[in-house]
Amino acid sequence: MKRNILLSLLLCASIHPQQQVDIPWPTLADSPWPMLGHDPQITGRSPYNGPKTATIKWTVDLPYGVFSGPVIGEDGKLYVGTRSYLFFSGDTTNYFYAIDPKDGTIKWTFLTGDPHANESGYLINNEGTIFFGSQSGWLYVIDTAGTLKWKYNTGDNIHQKAMNTDLQGNIYITNASDSLYSFSKEGKLKWSVNYGNGMFPSSITMSPDGRTIYVVGRDRNLYALNLNGSIKRILTCIGIDRQPLTIDNSGNIYFIPGCQQPGALTSIDSLGNINWEYIVNNNNAGFTESSVAIDYTGNIYYSYMVDSASTWFSRIESVNFYGNYRWTYQFEQPHEIIFTPLIVDKDGTVYCGSTRDYYYYAISNEGELLWKIPLEGYMVDNSGAIGSDGTLYIGTHFGSLHTNGEKTLIAIRDTVTSVGNNDNAPLDFRLDQNFLNPFNSKTHIRYTIPISGRVTFKIYDLPGNEVTTLLDRHQDRGEYDVIFQAGELPSGIYFYQLKFGDFIKTKKLILLK
Repeated sequence: MKRNILLSLLLCASIHPQQQVDIPWPTLADSPWPMLGHDPQITGRSPYNGPKTATIKWTVDLPYGVFSGPVIGEDGKLYVGTRSYLFFSGDTTNYFYAIDPKDGTIKWTFLTGDPHANESGYLINNEGTIFFGSQSGWLYVIDTAGTLKWKYNTGDNIHQKAMNTDLQGNIYITNASDSLYSFSKEGKLKWSVNYGNGMFPSSITMSPDGRTIYVVGRDRNLYALNLNGSIKRILTCIGIDRQPLTIDNSGNIYFIPGCQQPGALTSIDSLGNINWEYIVNNNNAGFTESSVAIDYTGNIYYSYMVDSASTWFSRIESVNFYGNYRWTYQFEQPHEIIFTPLIVDKDGTVYCGSTRDYYYYAISNEGELLWKIPLEGYMVDNSGAIGSDGTLYIGTHFGSLHTNGEKTLIAIRDTVTSVGNNDNAPLDFRLDQNFLNPFNSKTHIRYTIPISGRVTFKIYDLPGNEVTTLLDRHQDRGEYDVIFQAGELPSGIYFYQLKFGDFIKTKKLILLK
């Protein structure tokens, strides 16, 4: 049955190639964010809407900081490891945590017994087994109770953006000795390979059918391997770097900074034929290890840096599925670096953080800044996660030698507040008129739900086209207040609609600028 579902999805992708769907991957945990990059194709794409306004729900002081993650298990808990290099602090172990997503409470702590940082991207499989790597070269495997199942010393630093798994449950990692390893989920080393000048200690990406492993070599070639580690084909490029590759439903591969043309975003098919190359419109463009992301309509997002007089700035840029330019957003802070693999939510909002201690950002699907929160001197290196309730979780650190980190795990949610939620008071479904109305920038909308469940809250224009989704998540019974910020929307009549099971209520609002 699962094979039939997968074939149907791939068939749909071939009919409508720009439309993307999530590919079932039964060996991964059935959770909102089971691995770094979200899925084995490293799309960075969430099936849920992240926060469109920024309210910090809670923070946790993990003193050794966070480099990767977190990831989310089927039990809803967050799993995350620490960042600091502890040889000079006197501590002999690093840590891995289970965190309650409701309030940030630490549920348990696993001690690695080694002072090296836990940098490698994490992964949770369908059996509740958590995999993570360390700078020490150890691959650690624990269960969701924090008990060690097995570990393996690869002999050198594991610091890739994300590890991966195939449809049989085997695990794939690379290390700083340039070898690619395959392990069974039970801990048996199946094989290791090292081709050409070695494999970059970066991410491994799986083809949509689960039969091909893609990894970048130090010779700047892209290696397509069979599941036994043998070479299927070598795709020769001149500019491809160590960042994770992204693959769409049709098997097209996306990467920067180019194949035939330097300074380009490139799309190739699974045989290595170039679909298109989009040349970045700046002669002084520079690229980082940040991977591209692809949304559900096939739009591509990526980051790069540009020189401007005596300094340089970072940008997020987007093209459509066919390589046609959409928009560019340039960050205001000079010398800002975006190393994080990009996250893109259900409606195309892009989330990323500065690796130069400035801000964490949300950029709309139209290339406009929705919000930013200051990192207060800390930095973001490797992704984050979006939960099923729309909460965005990010990890930060102050550097590899810092051991007094504060607010290093942060939960961010929409500006939706519960008002007067008395569990003993009788409640009915209610959707109030927005206030102010008319309004010229933002307005408040109150609503009530008498039982817990999934709430969807959308804005439509006068012809009935969906403008944005304000909410799409589970909420407890109670009274709520949601803020709608109009941004660059033109003046006019709009409608807001609350949907909760069979209950649907729609009201009119007027935007007057």
